[in-house]
Amino acid sequence: MAGLDLIVRNFCLDDPGPVAQAVKIAGRYGIKRHVLIPAFALCWAAGSHRDLPAMKRAGKVGVTGVVATALVSEVIKRNLCRSRPCDCGDAGEWGTEGARSFPSGHAGSAFAAATAIACTVGDRRIGAGLFLTAGVLAGGRVYADRHWTSDVVAGAVLGTAVTALAAWWLGVRR
Repeated sequence: MAGLDLIVRNFCLDDPGPVAQAVKIAGRYGIKRHVLIPAFALCWAAGSHRDLPAMKRAGKVGVTGVVATALVSEVIKRNLCRSRPCDCGDAGEWGTEGARSFPSGHAGSAFAAATAIACTVGDRRIGAGLFLTAGVLAGGRVYADRHWTSDVVAGAVLGTAVTALAAWWLGVRR
């Protein structure tokens, strides 16, 4: 896996172009937990206030999924301590005190948000579009040289799994 991480990093560092630069910026700011949590909380509140069950459910699942993903991600980061590519350039460097690359919290948040919304809409094309967008934005973290590809993949799997579990759990607890 470290070999693939290095190949992708070298490709991304080789003048990615203006589109990649835009994705890098959007990935940094558009999928932050401090943006997504209040946005989902507003959906939850607005859905409750206006009697819109799908919006209320998306908000509830979104808040739960993003927060739970962040907590699980933090526990993993503190225990595995993988160095960021911009700090070391070595995809095999693990166990460095204070290192926080694995898994990508941004990717986890992006996929948690996509999963929360996809669980509440009835159109699979919308869900596919959400996951594609999450993938592009999460990939921006590799272009930004903040994460290895495997960090982003792990964050995506984590965000999707935790939020799907939250959606199931909240559905059971109605």
